[in-house]
Amino acid sequence: MRTIFSVLAISILFSSCEKVFFPPEPDNEPVVIFNQFWNDFNEYYAIFEERGVDWDSMYQVYAPQVDEGTTDDELFELLTAMIQPLDDGHVNLIAPSRKQFSSNHIYRDSVGFSLWDLDVIKQSYLGGSFEGVDSIGYVYGLINGEIIYVYFTYISDNMPVIDDIIAQYPNAKGMIIDLRHSYGGDFTWAFQYFGRFTDQSRLVFQSATKNGPGKEDYEDWYPWYLEPSGDYFSKPLVLLTDRYTISASERTVMALKVIPGIIHIGDTTNGAHSTMIGRELPNSWYYSLSPQKILFADGKSYEGIGMIPDIVLFNTVSNLENGIDDQLDRAIDVLQ
Repeated sequence: MRTIFSVLAISILFSSCEKVFFPPEPDNEPVVIFNQFWNDFNEYYAIFEERGVDWDSMYQVYAPQVDEGTTDDELFELLTAMIQPLDDGHVNLIAPSRKQFSSNHIYRDSVGFSLWDLDVIKQSYLGGSFEGVDSIGYVYGLINGEIIYVYFTYISDNMPVIDDIIAQYPNAKGMIIDLRHSYGGDFTWAFQYFGRFTDQSRLVFQSATKNGPGKEDYEDWYPWYLEPSGDYFSKPLVLLTDRYTISASERTVMALKVIPGIIHIGDTTNGAHSTMIGRELPNSWYYSLSPQKILFADGKSYEGIGMIPDIVLFNTVSNLENGIDDQLDRAIDVLQ
């Protein structure tokens, strides 16, 4: 009897507490999904002005096209059409059985993606003698026996290698830092280890994060500085970037560009500087957005513009196929 009573009691407990343990599934009707998507951007996306998009007008255009009969395919098409004008590398929509949609045309259309090839650098410029691999976040070696070359796949816990590189090549003439196709990460690591390249505190940028639903609801501006760290590396520096230099890698570009004397060569960076947050819709679709404003040390926003090189130069597919990286060649010329 005691066992039967215990089972009965547990059954009653779960029945009486159904709302606590088993909350109702969220409404995944098309109109509900559309409104949540639009409202989340309205409340948390920070850079409509910088991107030149009137979000209220987007609602007026697309909301009337959604009703209870809207199919998943139609809804996906409407949501992607609504975020496409943002052209933001941090804005994406992911749905099962569909190709991830990027708001940014550079990523969406693979613009210039093939104009950089790490294998060409490894073989034609480092002679097959290098340290690291792309998968662990860096590749480095000597070019012509006197110029340090280092490529960072991303910005994170791979940054401590900068100390090892400087120690390994004490007699090098200078350093080329390659951030082409560098896809972001955590810029604070770069600020810590790239402190080797400055002998004084330097303002890099200010950031303000959206913290409420109102259009002016932001945290106070927070300044970020590049501070001296370790023994000062005073030799010449060259920075390489392209349109796939994005996010934390772009903030790293900002940190390097405030260093006097550095030469920036290549193509303009992507222009997506904000941090990125991910969210989920009731139908299990995922999306990301940008909740932060960034002002460079000169007080200007380069969101949607990108960091522009001192020397704008483009590679060609034909030269890369012949083992020639024109951007890297120019960097070498600067340091010789």
